[in-house]
Amino acid sequence: MGSGMWLVRERWGWFGLLVAALLAGLVSAAPAQQSDAKEVLLTVTDATGQAHGFDRLALDSLPQVTFETGTLWTEAPSQFSGPALRHILAEAGILSGKISLQALNEYSVELSVEELTDTAPIVATRRDGALFGVRDNGPLWVIYPFDSDLVYQAEEVYAASVWQLVEVRALGP
Repeated sequence: MGSGMWLVRERWGWFGLLVAALLAGLVSAAPAQQSDAKEVLLTVTDATGQAHGFDRLALDSLPQVTFETGTLWTEAPSQFSGPALRHILAEAGILSGKISLQALNEYSVELSVEELTDTAPIVATRRDGALFGVRDNGPLWVIYPFDSDLVYQAEEVYAASVWQLVEVRALGP
């Protein structure tokens, strides 16, 4: 036990030592949480091969879209929020052509950038207001507002709803 902890135990007993240890643990955990915010969650590669990394802070700095919808993969409607895929692509300089979306499990699907709007699909970073992880189809999930329009209730749209999204690649015209 370091001399600082020994002093705490001497002054405040074992309870004080326990409180000091807990506080020390919280302080040492804070930098780890900050570094998680800077971890690249999504890599977007433009047509020139230049990779653009998006961490949580970069995704959160883009305009956010929020909507509630049911999905084929959830029991009840949920509120999803995050930036529109179109805005992420624009940040990486991808304004037209075909793209490939790839999931953590290597599932991939192709889309045309021209099909994307300012509100759909989004790359959801939050579900019901909270961050969500790999076990819950996150931390990034391409989501359409399925309940808002029959056009979103089509097989090709469901196929494009990539969960555990990790990469987007420009494929060209």
